[in-house]
Amino acid sequence: MNDNTTPVFVDGLSRLPLLTDHGRAFNGLKNSSSAELVERVKSLFEYLNERLGFPDSTEGRESQECFNTLLRSVYPEVMIDLADLVYAQHERLAVFLSFDHINVNLKKEMEENCGSFEAINKKMGQLFYQLARTIIENPALRQDSEIIRLLSESYSYYLYQTENFPWDNPVQARPLNSHQPVLDTATGLAGFSMIHEWSEKFPKLVLSDNEPFIVCALSHYLELTGKRNVVLVEAEFPVSPPAGMKFGLIMATKFLHHLTRPDRIKFLEWSMDALEPNGMLAIMDTDLEYEILEQSKQPEFGGKLTAGYQETLVEIEDGFADNLKSDVASTGFRITHFECREYHDETDAFSQNPGDNLSLKFSGLEIAAEKPGA
Repeated sequence: MNDNTTPVFVDGLSRLPLLTDHGRAFNGLKNSSSAELVERVKSLFEYLNERLGFPDSTEGRESQECFNTLLRSVYPEVMIDLADLVYAQHERLAVFLSFDHINVNLKKEMEENCGSFEAINKKMGQLFYQLARTIIENPALRQDSEIIRLLSESYSYYLYQTENFPWDNPVQARPLNSHQPVLDTATGLAGFSMIHEWSEKFPKLVLSDNEPFIVCALSHYLELTGKRNVVLVEAEFPVSPPAGMKFGLIMATKFLHHLTRPDRIKFLEWSMDALEPNGMLAIMDTDLEYEILEQSKQPEFGGKLTAGYQETLVEIEDGFADNLKSDVASTGFRITHFECREYHDETDAFSQNPGDNLSLKFSGLEIAAEKPGA
């Protein structure tokens, strides 16, 4: 099934259908309390059925049967799992199918003494992750507006209905005054919790991103909340930042390491211009990706990483923290707070297999810098 010369999912005219009547029953969705997610699960796989299928072969028919067994018993939150794998793996590493839920639904249709589900669970998991990889590696699918809409709206509805946000302790901004707008750069998934927590008494919060999935999901979530003092703008730093706007606070949280040093300097120069006099720039970042990439040169380390994660990492220069502090000061900011700490962690958060710990040593930094008054 993992043979690159024999794809699991194909788009040729002679393909077997992705969906069969067995899977199309979606029995696992019948008792869901979220009609919005249920509707989108069915719509997504019907839509994918028009674009993907299985090879017309013995192996293809076996995969088709197993995949539809998965869909027959799948849970509504499978949309969140798929969205995480396709569009948010860099932020949401550990994505595992809930086989407890799937197997409960399977048992309802099988004899009590149905034996172990270990083998079928393994194959269903492989098929699901291969579907995600197929979408990721096919630009026409990954950038498809309908796939983005269905997955992003599912994400939005799920978080709106459960308040189960991506982070337990998200970083929340606190405005410096009651009237100057606040900008969060390259917001990502943190935008959901920021919108949820942002008080109506606070000034305008401007969230920014340029990833279609994030933009679509946050736009939909804003509509659900009805908040009027939060807006979303499409922006890419430093090439196309928000234009014609002034801020009292600009936040850059775990973002600047994604830019090369010359582009970071351009961002700092833009921030200086976009801030009101005495406005603040708040930076929180790490060189974690640099350390992971460095250690990934050792096969025993890189081989443990979550599949596909290493490809999402960006190279950061050695001395990132010192360079950033120097560049902030050179741009003309007055640094009011600087803290850099070393962290050492034994974690399986980045591992393909739970319990397979990796040893990580990295630096985390915080910078608060003020634009001089007029």
